[in-house]
Amino acid sequence: MTDPLGVRFRRHRLTAGLTLEALAHASGISDRTISNIERGISAAPQRRTLTALLDALGLPEHEQQAMLSLARAPRIAADGLLRSAMLAPALVTDFTGRPDVMRAVAEFLGRPATDLAAPILVICGPAGVGKTTLALEALSRHGYDTGKRAFVDLNGMHSLPLSPLDVLQSLIAQTSEIRDIATLDEAITEWRRITARERIAVVLDNAANEEQVRPVLAATNTVVVVTSRRSLAGLVNVHRVTLEPLDRAESVQLIGRIVPASQRTDADADALASACGDLPLALRIAANRVAAQPRSTVRDFLDTMTARRDPLRALVAGDLAVEPALTLSYGHTDAASQHLFRSLALIDGATFDADLAAAAASADVDETAERLDELTDLGLVEARGGNRYQLHDLVRLFAAALSRRDEPATARQRRALRHWVLATAQNAGLWFEPDREPDPAAPGRHFDSAEQARTWLRIEGPQWASAVTQAFALGEDRLVLDVAEALHWFSDTWPAWDLWRILFLTSADAAERSGTDRDVAVHRGYAAWLHLTQGEFDVALRDARRAVAAADRTDDDKERGWASFYLAWAHGRLLDHDAALREASRAMEHLTRAGDEEGTTQVLAMIANFLMHTGDLAGAARHYEDVLRLLERRSGSVPPNLVLVTGVNTRALLAKVLNRDGQPAYALETMPGVIEEATAAQFPDGLARAHLELAHALHLTGRSGDAGVHLEIADRTATEHRLLGVIPEIEKLRSGWSGSDVPGDPTPTGP
Repeated sequence: MTDPLGVRFRRHRLTAGLTLEALAHASGISDRTISNIERGISAAPQRRTLTALLDALGLPEHEQQAMLSLARAPRIAADGLLRSAMLAPALVTDFTGRPDVMRAVAEFLGRPATDLAAPILVICGPAGVGKTTLALEALSRHGYDTGKRAFVDLNGMHSLPLSPLDVLQSLIAQTSEIRDIATLDEAITEWRRITARERIAVVLDNAANEEQVRPVLAATNTVVVVTSRRSLAGLVNVHRVTLEPLDRAESVQLIGRIVPASQRTDADADALASACGDLPLALRIAANRVAAQPRSTVRDFLDTMTARRDPLRALVAGDLAVEPALTLSYGHTDAASQHLFRSLALIDGATFDADLAAAAASADVDETAERLDELTDLGLVEARGGNRYQLHDLVRLFAAALSRRDEPATARQRRALRHWVLATAQNAGLWFEPDREPDPAAPGRHFDSAEQARTWLRIEGPQWASAVTQAFALGEDRLVLDVAEALHWFSDTWPAWDLWRILFLTSADAAERSGTDRDVAVHRGYAAWLHLTQGEFDVALRDARRAVAAADRTDDDKERGWASFYLAWAHGRLLDHDAALREASRAMEHLTRAGDEEGTTQVLAMIANFLMHTGDLAGAARHYEDVLRLLERRSGSVPPNLVLVTGVNTRALLAKVLNRDGQPAYALETMPGVIEEATAAQFPDGLARAHLELAHALHLTGRSGDAGVHLEIADRTATEHRLLGVIPEIEKLRSGWSGSDVPGDPTPTGP
């Protein structure tokens, strides 16, 4: 297996006998950039940067080419479940000062958890004072390795701060294999279960309010460190540390650890510390600015600062200590990099990549990536791993103040970025549509695979959700409707996501405001789906009725069928099975007339579920068999993910019906193959159901030992993935109940 770029690069540097500082001097690339490459924070450095380093190392041509090939990594992280809020900053290598605070924090973190409360530390203070750095350093010194530590940026200063459910979903994703948690109550229960197994240290960074934090505290076997500009006085039984700027000696020491001795004197370092207000962020920006230019000195920086200082009054008074350092670093770049830096303030997500930054600046992606490296070297941008970057809140404020100097141009940029983001969201969503494909000529970014599209949609979720909100506020209703229609099939792959509430409720309002009856029918249907997946059945029924009323005003059989489908689903969830079957029959009539085979497949499966629930096992079996025949006939025209999900679920449900009817042969014959398919596709719901029905069939044929093995696998899978529709059936079978006593689930078998 090929070593990652960072590992291979570090081996060459050590073989050459060079320190980070020596290689930085020889190549003209900052030691921080080199360190980021070696630690994997910059997994795909730009060719210009890497070439300078490889030349300085004197590597042979074939090895240089191999290293350059490793750097040509995809710009999208491979893990489609990654959330940008989970990208923790790297530990700094030059942490300085605060010995009294660190001792107090270490003593507090060492306290044992009790049945009543876990150690909770709140680090508060102004922006740029080093809250996040101290939190990560404290946990590192206390011995919490990455396997027992989780990090979530709560985005407290952004337009879309994380909801309490978002926070717990991010923690659960980092500490287990579970991904699909739909409600806050489920998330709290799962978080308690995870932390009961082992103690976990949690950093909740940049909290906006107490509400974001409280659900995390429901688990007691944890250590929780919260950072916030606010004191979060509503949290009780916590230990608070309020950070102030460094003392002068610590500031001078920090400068000395960043700036080589040949570029500073003690007096100049003291003067620089004073000019930066002893604020760690300002100190780092200024010191890195000097260190990045080996021929410059601290005195040169101070002289330039004095001559060029032009405070931005848009910044609040307490932030002005950072402004001189930012101004000089900004002024050191060329016009294109300055334009890029100002453009970064338009990005709403917590982190961004080169593609998003290039879209904000209307610039070339590769050139933008090189300029991001330059801005990172100057301390204006932070590298956050996975080829992503972040602006500190103060730096974002500075960039925004600069961009407001030309408001008309900024408004045009903001519109262009919004349209690029929403066009890209549509391009990504169309990978999951059964009857549409991405148009290569469409604007926005394009993707080579469904996995790339899925990854972009998830990691850039806050960005496109914010763009949807902005578009609606500006009356761009058609754009909002197009995005929702492009993403509605993708939404079934991850229903437990708060952003669907933003998208589908906004699109429903847009349809009501300026759409046609067809638009109202479609988007009220999406709103009904949202409420159904969130357990809000009464609200779902209301929206489904509005969808049916709008659809009935059209001559569109397809939309009338889908509106009736959602209404049938809502009635089924409310256990009104007569009404559910009536609406399902109406949906089937319309969708058949419209020739919508995807819709008729889903309705057939829904009717089968209703029939099973009412005890008509023969009727349910016939409908499930019809679904399987339809899938086989349409296998070449339906996206593979839909064929798999619907096919696995339908065969498991058919096995369930036949097992109930005392006919285990079908399950014994087909479930082993279903288990293989579900395992290969990483489809836990289908996997658990297949093991459950195989266990039931084995039990019916007297093979209790084998049945127990499959029942345990089903139980383990359902518990691990919180499959709330499967767990009760497992419990009933285990406790000796007849399979015929297990109620059916009237949920459709596919998206």
